[in-house]
Amino acid sequence: LKDFMAFGFNSQFSHNTATATMDQSHSSMLPLILGGLGVAALGTRQGLRVLRQSGVKVDLPKFSGFAFPSFKRDSLQGFESPMTRVEARHILNIRQLNPTKDTIRDSHRKLLVANHPDKGGSTYLATKINEAKEVLIGKKVT
Repeated sequence: LKDFMAFGFNSQFSHNTATATMDQSHSSMLPLILGGLGVAALGTRQGLRVLRQSGVKVDLPKFSGFAFPSFKRDSLQGFESPMTRVEARHILNIRQLNPTKDTIRDSHRKLLVANHPDKGGSTYLATKINEAKEVLIGKKVT
């Protein structure tokens, strides 16, 4: 009877150990799989670059707005010099074509409070916010 009990206990113990080992092997495979996918993606990209450089026309489907539909090519460009009224409205997040001075000041105030350099904001952004206000109010000629 002792041998049977010992066999039953050891069997249960070895089953739990095997399950734990199997779980560890699956979790250790995840970085390998993700790393393999990354290497494959980089290899594919490099292969496409080589094909294009060698003169082969490669047509890829357009994925505009696939990952981040709110980002458009227009919104990822830098600032214009000198700043236009359209750009000033975009910076102050004003949709009206001819906003009132109160609307401009309110929008300017909200953005400047959120991006003020004394509160950890960017000096460059604060300058652009101020410039946008000046362009829309009319103090600065475009």
